[in-house]
Amino acid sequence: MGDLASLQNAFIALLQQGNTGLMQDIEDQPPLQVNQRLEIYQNAYQIRLRGVLEQDHETLGFYLGDDLFNLMLTQYIASFPSQSRSLRQFGDRLPEFLRMTAPFSAHGILAEIAEFERILLRAFDSADATTLSWPQLQAIDIGQWPNMILVLHPSVHFLTCDYAAVESWQALKEKNVPPNADIKGPHYWLVAREATLRTGFHPLTALQWQCIQSIAQGMPFSMVCQSVVGEFEDEQAGSMFVISVLQLGIQQGWFSDVHLLHA
Repeated sequence: MGDLASLQNAFIALLQQGNTGLMQDIEDQPPLQVNQRLEIYQNAYQIRLRGVLEQDHETLGFYLGDDLFNLMLTQYIASFPSQSRSLRQFGDRLPEFLRMTAPFSAHGILAEIAEFERILLRAFDSADATTLSWPQLQAIDIGQWPNMILVLHPSVHFLTCDYAAVESWQALKEKNVPPNADIKGPHYWLVAREATLRTGFHPLTALQWQCIQSIAQGMPFSMVCQSVVGEFEDEQAGSMFVISVLQLGIQQGWFSDVHLLHA
């Protein structure tokens, strides 16, 4: 078993680092030389990794253009070798790579586009769950509403952008020219899998974002209302705003359950 483990480690070192220490353990079988046969595996491995990133980050590739995208693929594969049996997670550190590696790090929108594309994948892969309906909330005694804790659907993910990343991604998807990368103030997005099993993304106002974040933290309805009440003339107006967010979330399938704090 030790010999097998050594061969496996040597093979991985060949694929990821070009280490040729495995050559001495390979029998010569003409017409191809040992190094030529190993190069076939090396090239196939690199092509597979590149193919995964090209598929997962197609729109980022359009934004970068062929030359920069190829440079990104080559450098990322060298910097972050695959650590998982599933290639689905291979690109998880791509936003980190783009933030810290020149020339990409000079353009913050690149990491944000990559992060958005990773979130789309994670939302699509998320666990299934039922979605909350408005009659379920109406069935709860109004006196218990302050104690309600809403549970977000497993596919719900959040993204805050300092650049026009999502807008640029959408423009490129529609074969339009992307807008200027710079924006005034952050943009807030909620990403979730829809009933059609497609992944949807929704812009949120700063106040909607604050409200949804309070729900994500497990706050009861009363505290969610308190988190935004300072933005309104009175407490009732704040509560009505939170209810409007609940209605939107139920319509879009953002919630999977509700329970009472003191049930």
